[in-house]
Amino acid sequence: MALRQLSLLVCIQTARGLSVQRPLAERRELFGAAVASVVAPRPAAAAAAAPIAVIGSSGRTGSLCVAACLQRGLAVRALSRAGSCPPGVDATDPKLKLSACDVRDPASLRAAVGGAGAVIYAASGSKKGGSPHEVDNEGVVAAADACVKGAVPRYVVISSTAVTRPKSLGYLFTDVYGHIMGEKKLGEDGVYAAFRGSTKSAYTIIRPGGLEEPKENVIQGPAALEVSQGDVLAGIVSRMDLAEVAVEAAALGDSSRLRDASFELYYTKGAQPCEGRFKRFLADPAFPRVHGDTYQALFAGVRSDGAYAVPA
Repeated sequence: MALRQLSLLVCIQTARGLSVQRPLAERRELFGAAVASVVAPRPAAAAAAAPIAVIGSSGRTGSLCVAACLQRGLAVRALSRAGSCPPGVDATDPKLKLSACDVRDPASLRAAVGGAGAVIYAASGSKKGGSPHEVDNEGVVAAADACVKGAVPRYVVISSTAVTRPKSLGYLFTDVYGHIMGEKKLGEDGVYAAFRGSTKSAYTIIRPGGLEEPKENVIQGPAALEVSQGDVLAGIVSRMDLAEVAVEAAALGDSSRLRDASFELYYTKGAQPCEGRFKRFLADPAFPRVHGDTYQALFAGVRSDGAYAVPA
């Protein structure tokens, strides 16, 4: 979903029961696309003492998640197959721990996430790092099982929009590689099953829109974002803003906010229907689209899965 022409077609979702749409506030000052660019430390929603573990930390999104943790002063475990330092990250940072972890090895996962305050799953199938079936499906579920068994308070999965809309152009275009969209949907289903009945652990699934880069691989901040549920609307978002949201969600820990919830994330300015039949929701004031000047405000309108209606 990196191609600009087609990323706009990638689907995103919108839910009922959310706050009323508000005008887009002035964008934050733009930051450089490089992970190593100079940024001011940003406070997290709840900076727990236990580290945040980032699975897939050597990837483009995972490395940004690690950087976002460190910028907030949060302890972080960077987990990758090689156990190497993420690109652009200072390996000498005392809050950074590097560990080897292969999502295809359940024992490796259990050891890697043990004692974590939250886990961010930012890995995805690639020709070099495992198939979509192994990484986006089985790996996601294995990590979920490890979090539940290890009583990790929060498991944040970076998935994709359109996983529930197999007839959408976003799904069809992206699914060409290893049926990755279908595998992501199966991975999500496995997460729901793993956390069913859990009282000590919660999941949060983020479904980002098309990841436009490098043109807009910058942090625009919460005021530029729209959050919704229901697989109705679509748009784009940068990896840097995605990483910011993932870390803020992970930092919630055992908070009731975003507990057992899936939501879609994209820029308000590019919102469009996931499928043509959903165009009416763009102008429907009764169809909620959540905005906020802070991450707390952005998350406030998100409901737990099962508590909102999903358009057929």
